[in-house]
Amino acid sequence: MARERGMGWALTVCLVTTVVAGCGGHARALVHASGDLGKSVRRADRAQIDESVLPATRSRVDYQVLLEDASGWSDRLRRPTGARPEALLYLGNDEVVEAVWTDKGWRFSTDPTEYFGQSTPREALRSLVRASRQGRWDIMLNLAPRRYRMGLSEQDLTAAWTEGPQAQALNEARDRLAERLAGTIRADAHQAILDLGDGEYARLEREKDRWVVVDF
Repeated sequence: MARERGMGWALTVCLVTTVVAGCGGHARALVHASGDLGKSVRRADRAQIDESVLPATRSRVDYQVLLEDASGWSDRLRRPTGARPEALLYLGNDEVVEAVWTDKGWRFSTDPTEYFGQSTPREALRSLVRASRQGRWDIMLNLAPRRYRMGLSEQDLTAAWTEGPQAQALNEARDRLAERLAGTIRADAHQAILDLGDGEYARLEREKDRWVVVDF
């Protein structure tokens, strides 16, 4: 478990570097920043590593685990196999549009007009926040994984969120998620995770061409 935490933290550091470097000099600057971070890891230079991490997340760096494999992580950071700068555009309220840098400039990767989208993990989480606040239990049902939807009805969701013993906890968890929608999401082709703080995570998985929320 400790080693997984360390690997996850190194990955988080890389993602932070992506955001910072990508907006300025795009892919080449991102690779350069990753190389600088790799050198700091090899030297076990905690001050310089901190410079590559957002202040709000520095307290969660597990230096002991990260530096146990300093040589390995340094090599990987100094020779990344690819780089794709990404950015978030805030339109107001809870509207966040994702964009990526291409050889033709910035291109939007999500559709801001799709109110209850599920094409990306962030869209699915935003849809959960919106649907639960607006009582769209049909949308909430569609956001659940297939194995959870079996035997679950809109009436069940209405009761759980409005009058059940866990209603307050569900609404508080939803509000906490809403405050962190713009956070870094770690994802591969099948699963995604958003760190909610205090050891809590929002977890998603892909079902064909859409994302569903496993837990938040």
